[in-house]
This record gives sequence, C-alpha cells and structure tokens, in this order.
Amino acid sequence: MIGELSLIPLFVRGVDSKMNEPSETQISPISETAVSEKASSERTTSEIARPERKPAGKVKFELDLQSFLPYRMYRLAAQMSQAGNKLSELLLETCVPIGEREWRVISVLGSYGGLTNGHVSDVLKTDAATVTRAVKVLKKLGFVDTRNSKRDRRKQLIYLTQEGADFHDLITPKRIETGDLIESCFSYEEKEQLHHLLNKLDRHLEHLENEQEDEWE
Repeated sequence: MIGELSLIPLFVRGVDSKMNEPSETQISPISETAVSEKASSERTTSEIARPERKPAGKVKFELDLQSFLPYRMYRLAAQMSQAGNKLSELLLETCVPIGEREWRVISVLGSYGGLTNGHVSDVLKTDAATVTRAVKVLKKLGFVDTRNSKRDRRKQLIYLTQEGADFHDLITPKRIETGDLIESCFSYEEKEQLHHLLNKLDRHLEHLENEQEDEWE
C-alpha cells in the first residue's frame, strides 16, 4: 500500500508535465497571429514615417543669375580661389599654424604698412573682433607687433615684424603668379578697362554703404 502511494506523486507529475507541454495545434494559431500583427505594425510605422509629398511650387519673380551681378561676383570669387596656387595649400606647406584669416591681415599690412585695427577691418570688410583674433595669433608667432598711440592710448598700430615680412615674401610671389594666371585671358587694354570698372563699382558701393550708415538727422 505504501509502495503504491509512493508512486502517486510520480504519476501526477508525469501527467502534469505532459499537460503543460504545448502541442503543435496550440503553437500554430498563436504564431500566425503574432506574425500578422507584426507585419501590420510595420506597415503602419512605415506609413507614419513617410511624409506626405507636397506639390512643386512656382515662383512669381524669376532671377536671371547670369546677369545678376552679386551672384556673378560670388561665383567668380569661388572659381578664382580654386585657380592656380591655392592659398590653403600654400599655407599648409609652410607648416606654420595659421589660416587664411591671419594671412589676409599679413597681406594687408604688407601692402599698406602699419594700420590700426579699425583700418585693417575696413580694408578687409570684416568686423574688428575677427581682426583682433587674427592679430592675437600672429603676435604669438612673432609675425606682428603693436605700438600704442601717443594721443589715444586705446588705439594701437599693427605692423609686420621682420619674421612676418619674411613669411609674407614666402607666400606673395605664388599669389602674384595666380593673379597673372587669372588675368591672362585679357589684353592689356581689357585689364585697364576691367580695373577701371571695378574701381567705379567700389566707389559706388562705398557711397551706398555711407548712406545706409548715416546717423545724423
């Protein structure tokens, strides 16, 4: 009797384990439902993620870029920067840690001599803060130095040192070659006429700028 009773838990466990095992008929319907729901979810997500395509717009005012001078000047400047000896490559070859911003200051000082921060920014048509940052870099390299004004201590004269002048002379001949290469398509008379027109445009733009900045009533 005791032996028979001892077999009951084993028999029950065996029945329970078989009852808990899912059959193929139980798995199949659940799996198909899950796959169907997943595919439906993916389609819904795809539809939500794809924005609705808007129709093409039509402008009222057409701009002829080939006759629009600001665009032509911008494009020509970009093309000229890629012609001949590229400035970025020339500076990289020197192994001196300066960029085009600092070079522009060196170039201006080499052409005009010592200038104040305000004069340099006016020649380059940039803000005084940009010139100040460039001068700071060049001063650390020993390429420029400054002198205080006797009349106004707030003003400083920026000038090239001999090291700065030597660096200027290292790069400038290659820049001159590039300028000659760009102008080689013009005859002497055409170059004279071109520079005459550019000077006229420069004076006109300065006049427009002064009119806009007029602070007096």
